[in-house]
Amino acid sequence: MAQLSPSLNPTRHDAGYFRELDVLQRLQESLPDNHEIFHSVALHTLHEGKDHHGEIDLVILGPNGAILLIEIKAGDVVLRNGGIFKLYRDREKDVTRQTQTQYAALRNRLAAAHLVTDVTNCLVLPDYRIGDAQIVSIPRARIIDASEFDQLGTRVRELLGNGRIHDDVESIRRFLANEFRVSADLQIFGDQLRRTSRRLADGLATWVPRLTSPSGLMRIQATAGSGKTQLALRLLNDAAANRQRALYVCFNRALADHIGHLTPPRAKVVSFHELCVDYRRQTSAEPDFSQPDIFQTLADTYCTAAEHLPARYDLIVIDEGQDFEPAWVGALLPQLQAQGRLYLLEDDAQRLYERDAFDLTDAVTLACNDNFRSPRAICNAINALGLSDQPIDARSPYEGELPGFRVYAGDAELHRQTAQAVRDLQARGIALADIAVLSGYGRQKSALLNADEIDGFTTKRFTGSYSRDGEAQWTRGDLLVESVYRFKGQSAAAVVLTEFDFQELNDQARHKLFVGMTRAHLAVELVLSKSAEKCLVNTFEE
Repeated sequence: MAQLSPSLNPTRHDAGYFRELDVLQRLQESLPDNHEIFHSVALHTLHEGKDHHGEIDLVILGPNGAILLIEIKAGDVVLRNGGIFKLYRDREKDVTRQTQTQYAALRNRLAAAHLVTDVTNCLVLPDYRIGDAQIVSIPRARIIDASEFDQLGTRVRELLGNGRIHDDVESIRRFLANEFRVSADLQIFGDQLRRTSRRLADGLATWVPRLTSPSGLMRIQATAGSGKTQLALRLLNDAAANRQRALYVCFNRALADHIGHLTPPRAKVVSFHELCVDYRRQTSAEPDFSQPDIFQTLADTYCTAAEHLPARYDLIVIDEGQDFEPAWVGALLPQLQAQGRLYLLEDDAQRLYERDAFDLTDAVTLACNDNFRSPRAICNAINALGLSDQPIDARSPYEGELPGFRVYAGDAELHRQTAQAVRDLQARGIALADIAVLSGYGRQKSALLNADEIDGFTTKRFTGSYSRDGEAQWTRGDLLVESVYRFKGQSAAAVVLTEFDFQELNDQARHKLFVGMTRAHLAVELVLSKSAEKCLVNTFEE
């Protein structure tokens, strides 16, 4: 099967476009995998000082570097005075002139790029038979009509020929991919991809609740993008529908805020430290947050008192279990009713803190390495770098591209390179509102998490404060800037990972990269220090 560089337009619904897709599918299935098909190639040329915009339906690149341009005209055409014309509702198009313009434009662009290869073109009429008509303007041998449509793949290979192999086929391929920017419109494609990925990732949410454990304890070890969030929401919604008391506890306050906006009010959704703060307020007094190690003190108090707390919950969901201390899990277990269920959701590859491992006695354990969120190219990069102890299985329907790499030295270059990564994502069709800039540092050390703007982009940042109602306070800006730590458990269409600075690819660096790279549905850009870049290059070369 031929390779396809996708540029399918999901906003078009006309019959002609669907007929073009039929031709595309037939070609993809009938051509061998050493051929590459570029679809709906946007063409921009200058003629006599004027801009001309057009589109080539298909560009086929043969294994020897030869190029075939294909123009598809679905439905009937008109033959007149030796020419071919296509009638539309409000106009008539000269097919001959269109194909000649495309051919000349591509030859000129190849010449400007100093690339020499064989170029030919043809016309496909999938619904019309030429018969014995005399066509002067286009050689009959370069017209594939309805009578030959069943042999489309064979005819295309004949037109490409078996001539000499050109010196730099890869440069020709890059020219077609980059010069014409042959890629899906990611702004349109992104919404469709997210919906598809969610449906694919619904597996955990569908079958895990059907499983039973004699102890009521379930331990789910599942990679990023496998559907843990969908599972948690399904469990909480089911509990609410059955009028059961449910508790969702995670490590990350930002994740708790995110989940809290998606769940029924009946469910209690908190981070573990919020739980400890609430307990102090209910049983003693307002905590003094100016004290050193106040959160450790509050956690110790809560864990000590836990064995005396009533068993009040029918369901407990512990998310980000890899970031929990063993004592924290132990403090939650006594609050589960006798016939209650507890689900521990975790992923060792996202372990951002040094925690002791722990057992959950009598728990039924499930493992899932399927990632439905990240593009397959990103998953391949993650596996190549060994960011996860167990290779992850790429299940996204989107191939995507490998991460882009940029290097910075100093704050000025950090700002510039980060902003350029954002602009490159915008140029690929991703809206600014769908891009998240994630720092490898926390707020105290980061130059970006405390910046009002990044090279012209105003930043939307967490201020570190909360309203009286517990809502996080944010600055007013256009570009979301967060830390990898706080963004864990969430996702965006594209992410820029920046301020990643490490001297060796140790467990902490691997886990931060893994968390950051698996946040994106469409694309990832990396902005690294020179030492971090060297570590990754050395890993790729091993």
